[in-house]
Amino acid sequence: MNKMKLTALLLSAVMGCGFLTGCGDKKITVSSTSESSEAETSETQEDTTRMDDSDYKEIVLKDIEFAERSDEPLEFGELGEEVTPNAEDQDGDLGSYRESSDGTKLYFNDDEFPAELVQTLEKYFISFAESDFTMYTRCAYPDYLDRMDKYLQDEYGYDIKNSFATQCSGLATTTNGKFKISRIKIDVPAQYQEDKDNLEAYFENFTDILGDDYYEKLKKDVDNIYDGEFYVMAEDRMGNETLLISAYEIVFVEKDGRYYVFG
Repeated sequence: MNKMKLTALLLSAVMGCGFLTGCGDKKITVSSTSESSEAETSETQEDTTRMDDSDYKEIVLKDIEFAERSDEPLEFGELGEEVTPNAEDQDGDLGSYRESSDGTKLYFNDDEFPAELVQTLEKYFISFAESDFTMYTRCAYPDYLDRMDKYLQDEYGYDIKNSFATQCSGLATTTNGKFKISRIKIDVPAQYQEDKDNLEAYFENFTDILGDDYYEKLKKDVDNIYDGEFYVMAEDRMGNETLLISAYEIVFVEKDGRYYVFG
């Protein structure tokens, strides 16, 4: 990745596909900016140029064929101390961050988002990076999983594993194959700051899946609801960092001391 300010990248880039819907088939190719050795580059090109995202999806589906849902709580390592980069550093204008035990730089205001909520978001994306369906189900709100799985089977004839595999392959096209989460930044959406009813509008988008008045029911069932706008950066197999998700809204719920993602 060239040495441009990361904030400019975050503000200028947009997602290449809908996050929940996945992408169409795309050929996976190797970045020409790799600093790897010529031999390593040649080997990686051979591995990736013969794989498109439908191939990748089939690999994920095979890997998760016998994976099961789990309601076990996520386990988090300790976050590092807050780090404030120098202004002249490549990431100096992103602000302060804390590094997770998985090596991800997490940018958040803990007056707005509890640390474990942000770590849940990290685990959520690690599940896609590592094709770990069980971890995904530990991150997502159980009632959402139940309703989404039923909706997909009733309307499209496939289950949520298929949807998960589609998302894994869709994200992998952005990084030319396997990737590792490197940075996550989350803020309160500007529209939520201006309109406290934004969450009601958000859940209206899920009416076909979750049913009418789901938001009102949800408020009675959970302890808290958080609205966030997030960015995710990832490293490909050659160490190049790229923007994976840009300015996407996400909702968390807190229940019995745990945080869950809708998605």
